[in-house]
Amino acid sequence: MSAGGTRGRPPSAAVSSELVAFVQSGCGVGLASAATDGTAVVGVGLGCRVRPGGVFRILVVRAPNSAFLDAVRRGAPVAVTFTATRNHESYQVKADRAELCDAASDDQPEIDRQQLLFRDGMVEIGYSPAQAEGYAPCDPNDLVAVEFVPARVFTQTPGPGAGAEVTR
Repeated sequence: MSAGGTRGRPPSAAVSSELVAFVQSGCGVGLASAATDGTAVVGVGLGCRVRPGGVFRILVVRAPNSAFLDAVRRGAPVAVTFTATRNHESYQVKADRAELCDAASDDQPEIDRQQLLFRDGMVEIGYSPAQAEGYAPCDPNDLVAVEFVPARVFTQTPGPGAGAEVTR
């Protein structure tokens, strides 16, 4: 795994400061890519950090996301959907490729913060604390980071305008 990922590459999508704040606010993180036969592979992320240069760093538990991680290793395109639990506001970020990187020591406190916000949001909309806790269990010894520079961003909030590309 590379330690550098895609750092230093300028973002090519409409990545506003509002989007950066949103994706780091304790959203649900849905992952998608494609298997070698073209079928969809999906996964669940724990949270996102946006690094300098607009690099999105998604923290993922390896074991339950192996098919998605295999697709990333092969260079398949990725799509990541961020959804706020409280109101279903959603954005999908797409990239032509991503890189796998080792999790860093400073990732865990941020993921803990985002997971707490996510769990609080789940409880707020009616899930029990146990259900919310079990949605995306985190094994800190099995974490990997998926890094990419977004190529395109779409609004996915249900309702009129869902699926529209966000432009600069």
